[in-house]
Amino acid sequence: MKLKKVVDRSPLFRPKRYTTVVMALIIFTGAAGSLFAAINTRSITRDSLMSRATTAAAALNVKDIQKLTGNDTDIQSPTYQDLRHRLTQIRSDNPDIRFVYLLGQRNNKIYFMVDSESEASKLHSPPGKIYPGVSNNVRGSFIISKAFIEGPVQDNYGNWLSAIVPIVDNSTGNTVALLGIDIPSSDYYWQIFVYSLVPLLLAAIPFAGLLRDRQLEAKEREITQLKTQFLSVASHELRSPLTGTLWAVQTLLKPTTNNNLTGPQTDLLTDIYSSTASSLTTVNEILDFSIFDRDKAIKLQHETVDLIPVLQEAQKMLRLSAKEADVKIVFSNKWPTLVETIGDVAALKRAFTNIIANAIKYSRAKTKVELVYHFQNGEHVIAVRDHGIGIPKSEQGRVLEGYYRATNALKVQSRGTGLGLWMTRLIIERHGGKLWLKSREGDGTIVFVALPTLDKPTST
Repeated sequence: MKLKKVVDRSPLFRPKRYTTVVMALIIFTGAAGSLFAAINTRSITRDSLMSRATTAAAALNVKDIQKLTGNDTDIQSPTYQDLRHRLTQIRSDNPDIRFVYLLGQRNNKIYFMVDSESEASKLHSPPGKIYPGVSNNVRGSFIISKAFIEGPVQDNYGNWLSAIVPIVDNSTGNTVALLGIDIPSSDYYWQIFVYSLVPLLLAAIPFAGLLRDRQLEAKEREITQLKTQFLSVASHELRSPLTGTLWAVQTLLKPTTNNNLTGPQTDLLTDIYSSTASSLTTVNEILDFSIFDRDKAIKLQHETVDLIPVLQEAQKMLRLSAKEADVKIVFSNKWPTLVETIGDVAALKRAFTNIIANAIKYSRAKTKVELVYHFQNGEHVIAVRDHGIGIPKSEQGRVLEGYYRATNALKVQSRGTGLGLWMTRLIIERHGGKLWLKSREGDGTIVFVALPTLDKPTST
C-alpha cells in the first residue's frame, strides 16, 4: 500500500447519516414509479385495445355489412355467418377479449347486428336486439364517426372496457355500423395493479435492508450501553481496592519501612506494585471511556499542544514493548519543526499511545512502525503504519465501533477488550478531529488521525 494513495478518508468509516432521508426517498421513488407504471399501463392497455379494434374494423367489408337487415332473417344469411366467423376469430386470437360485436342504428335506437357469442350462450345477442343502456358516446359516434375508448363502464352484461370504432361508407361518408371490442374491467384493473406493484416491490428491497440495519444498530447500541454500564460499575468497585493495595505496597517499599525485606521480597513487592499500577490505569481508562460513551462532558484541557513531543513520549514509553516484539518505531518522511493544535496533552498522548501500541502488538518481527506526517486540507494528518497481520475487509468498519476485535487479531493476542481504538477515536473527535484507517489483510494497517491546525506548520 502506498501511503499517498490512501490518505483520503475511506467512505467505509464515515458515519451513517441521513438514513431517514434515504428511506423517505426510497418510498417516494417507489410511489412515483408505481404511479408512473399505473399511468403507463393504463395508456398502453387502452392504446392496444384501440389498435386491435381499428385493425379489425379495417378488415371488414362495408358492402357485406350493408347487406344485413338487422333482424332474425340475417341468421340464415351467408354474409351474416361470414361476419360472425370473423368476429369469433378476432376473439379467439385475443384471449383477453371477451366480446366482439357490430352495432347498427335504426329509428334512433342502437341494436346488435352481429355478435361473437355462441347462440347457446345466455349472453348471445341475436340480430335486431336493442342494446340496453347504450351511452351517449356510442350514439354520438354514429353521427361524428369518431373512434373512442369507453369505460370501464357498467351495463347489463357486466363491467367492461370497450373500444368502439365506426365503419364508414367512403362513398357517402355515413357510418353504417360500429365495431365494439370489450375486455373485462377486472382484467384491466389487475394489469394496472400488477405493473404498478413492481416499482413498490423493487423499492421495498433496499427499504427493508435499511430498516433492518437501523434495527440492528439500535440493538447494538442497547447492548453497548449495557456493557458500558457494567464496565463502569465494575471499574468503580475495583478502583478503591486497587488504590488501597497500591498505597500499601508503596508504604512497604519506602526505605523507612522495608529494612527487614529480603531482596526477593522487595522484587516481588515491586512487581506487585507495577502490576497493580497498570491495572489501576486500565480501570481509570475504562471509567473515562464510560464517560465518553455516555456522551457526558469530560474536562479536557484547551491549550496549545505540539504533537511532536507527544509522539516522542509515546515512542519512548513503548520502546521496551517494541524491543520485545523486535519492532522499531520510526518517524518517516519529512516532519515540520512544529505540529501545533489545541487540546489536552494527556488525552492526546493516550490516544497516540493506543494507536502505536496496537501497531506494535500486531506487527511482524523485524519490521517498522512508521509515523508519517502530511499537511492536508488545512489539517495535521498523522498516519501510524505497521507491516503486520492487517484487518479482514469485512471487519474493518467494526474495529472502530468498540467491544470488537478482528478474528485474526484474536489468534495473535487472546487478551483485550476491543476498546482501544474506539476510545482513541472518541478522544480525537472530542478534539475536533477524525480517525479512520486503511488495511489489507496480511499486508498491514494504516491508522490516520486528522487534527485541526493553528497555522500551516513550518517546514524544517
